Amino acid sequence: MLAGYNCTVFAYGQTGTGKTYTMSGDMSDHSGMLPDTAGIIPRPLNALFTKLEIDNVESSVNVSFIELYNEELRNLIAFNDNVKLKIYEDNNKKGHSSTLVQGMEESYIKSAAEGVKILQDGSLKRQVAATKCNDLSSRSHTVFTISAYIKRMADNGEDYISTGKLNLVDLAGIENIQRSGAENKRAAEAGLINKSLLTLGRVINALVEKSSKDIHIPYRESKLTRLLQDSLGGHTKTCIIAAVSPARSNLEETISTLDYTLRAKNIRDKPQLIPTVDKKTLLREFTGEIEKLKSELKAIRQKNGVYLTDELYEEMTIQSESRKILSEEQAAKIETIESNLRNKVQELFSLTSNFTALKKDNDSTKAVLYETKSGFEQAKSLLAESRQSLAEESLLRKAHQHTEEQLEVLGKELILTLSKTLCDIDGLHAKNRRRSDLHMLNRSKWEVSQTQLLETTTLVETRVDSFKAQQQDLVSSLTDDMRYFVYEELSKLSIAQRLLEEKVAAFENSEVEIFSQTKSAKKRMDAVLEEAKTLREDVKSRVGDSLKGLSKAAERISAEVISGIGAFNTQVFFHCYLAYAR
Repeated sequence: MLAGYNCTVFAYGQTGTGKTYTMSGDMSDHSGMLPDTAGIIPRPLNALFTKLEIDNVESSVNVSFIELYNEELRNLIAFNDNVKLKIYEDNNKKGHSSTLVQGMEESYIKSAAEGVKILQDGSLKRQVAATKCNDLSSRSHTVFTISAYIKRMADNGEDYISTGKLNLVDLAGIENIQRSGAENKRAAEAGLINKSLLTLGRVINALVEKSSKDIHIPYRESKLTRLLQDSLGGHTKTCIIAAVSPARSNLEETISTLDYTLRAKNIRDKPQLIPTVDKKTLLREFTGEIEKLKSELKAIRQKNGVYLTDELYEEMTIQSESRKILSEEQAAKIETIESNLRNKVQELFSLTSNFTALKKDNDSTKAVLYETKSGFEQAKSLLAESRQSLAEESLLRKAHQHTEEQLEVLGKELILTLSKTLCDIDGLHAKNRRRSDLHMLNRSKWEVSQTQLLETTTLVETRVDSFKAQQQDLVSSLTDDMRYFVYEELSKLSIAQRLLEEKVAAFENSEVEIFSQTKSAKKRMDAVLEEAKTLREDVKSRVGDSLKGLSKAAERISAEVISGIGAFNTQVFFHCYLAYAR
């Protein structure tokens, strides 16, 4: 692409084989390093900007993203993506005509991350639907185009612009409607997809056989083949990616895909460099385009141009297209008639030469005739001998006729035996069909059972999760109750401990006073000591009773928690058993 060529990469294969993932890859943020799961589209974007940054050249990179859905084109990066686009041929280019999309918008990007962001936004607008083959099956073809404009300097010092394009095509998958379970709208989508891919296959076959025969290539039978016209048989370097399934049930589709790509591999394109444009020519073209747009804008503002309704414009466009197709068909017919005329002229020339040769043979035959008359007499003598040999030959023929009658009887017997064998083979085929139908019935029953088992398992998991949440709430509430009870008991114990410390301090003070008094107050001191001892024993007994009450309360709460957890586990087991029984 940077060398000035147009390049194309497209993925082809069965539905569900990973074509979209191959082209797009991991759709996460690519602002940093390129991940290993990146697809085909982000990789050339990253490589392109890396190369442009290394070369340090003036460049401009644009991207476009269009979708072909139900034979209708629309722009996935436009603000109004419901506008239908039209395809037309540009015959102004020298050497060959190219297919252009009218109204296709291009977006200027400065980095690979911006290109991936456009890819992500456009992919969200793409038509997808769920089928039995794929939950997110692509129902349309998409073309992501990267255009690079690079400023270069010629040998004479003048600046010129070289352009290159890379078309990255994600084709919708070929689909067996019975296997995918498509109905109504999905069946119609699948029919149009298969029709466009079938037309693409016919174009590939025609291009492969074009080297040896003059064959019409049906590009116009589908918009997909018109979009890929330059890529298949034009001047573009093209690469095809075959996406196949490893499943044994998809063996037929895998073989078909490989055969399809093998035929496409035999196409011989002739890639050509895109002509470079110097600065003056480019500015002249831009100036002309600006003047043209100004005149169109002026005509629209002053309303002095030609205005048509959408229906009339569409009708005129269809008539123009049909006339162009008719003229091309007439040109093809004229070319065929001219080739037939050339063949007739060659046949006439050969007949003339044969007539001359036959005339010479006639003259020589006349000379031989005169010589034959002399040998006629000799032939008469040989005739008698021949009559005798004829009689012998008739006897031999009668014997051979008898033998052939016997062989005919034997052949009829063999035919009867063969008809019986065919009846037996038909019975065997019927038995195989019944066996196949039984296998299909068993498979459908198995799929229904699998679905029911999956629903039951999901219900059980949901109820188990709710039971776990209830159990966690119960445990948390019980934990809060135990903490509150322990906190209250500890506060009571601290109060009793403070009371005990106060009494012990009072006792120690009384003991100091008693020792300081005289011996005459000894009896009174003994009485005080006895009172202190009694009070100390009383406090000890109260503290012991408080600790015993705390221990009993803790044992009671623990027993209630254990019984509650056991009842909850029994309830969970009972509900799980009921769910499994259902």
